[in-house]
Amino acid sequence: MLRKYLLLYWLLAFTANYVRTDEVVVKREETATSLNITKKELYKYGFQVKRAEQIEGVKRIMKIDNYEKQFKMVKLLVEKLFNVLSTAKVQVTEFGYIPGGEFPDDQSQLDALGRVFENVAMFGDLILRLPDITHKLYDKNQEWKVIMTWGVFMANESGIFEGSNEQLLDLMSQELNITPRGEDYINPYKEETRRKEEARKEKEKLKKERQAEQKKKAKRDKRKKRKGPKLGGGDGGRRTDL
Repeated sequence: MLRKYLLLYWLLAFTANYVRTDEVVVKREETATSLNITKKELYKYGFQVKRAEQIEGVKRIMKIDNYEKQFKMVKLLVEKLFNVLSTAKVQVTEFGYIPGGEFPDDQSQLDALGRVFENVAMFGDLILRLPDITHKLYDKNQEWKVIMTWGVFMANESGIFEGSNEQLLDLMSQELNITPRGEDYINPYKEETRRKEEARKEKEKLKKERQAEQKKKAKRDKRKKRKGPKLGGGDGGRRTDL
């Protein structure tokens, strides 16, 4: 199956470089049909490739050591993301896509559906890996909350999110309080979490240092007892010279 997907992927990549856009669409349809692959299966493979690119992009933002630059970058991304997602929501709602169903034949409808899944996933990367900045932008915008709640629902029902992407949906739903947070839920990328972890490690370090010092003191006290004066004889310690 994987070999079939790879063959299809490289065929589509080749045609994209050498023919016009309208011909690419036709070629995709012909190739997918000849290999007996549905539009949904075809998109699912392309989605995996797209996700790898998105994750790498977010990791690059995480490496920016200037907070102001990092904030501006995330702000631009989030604003663009919700503009695209908002438009896609309108389009998907208008053509009446049933969550979890087969993908539409119309290319513009298919593109709109893809923009929903890809932007939900991208926002998941941002809210989980750059939570402090992203929450500052997201939490005060009620319209964005409504759109993202809808988008997460669509993504959950789609059958597109599998493995690590399915886990992403679960974690971002908890982070955004779309679903209740589990008792063990922790976002390690949050500044508050990092501070708590640093405090815990410092407390553990001091505890170990105290324990080590107590052990050393106990050994010193034990040595002192062994070197102390000894009582001799059975006459109460009095020594008698005859």
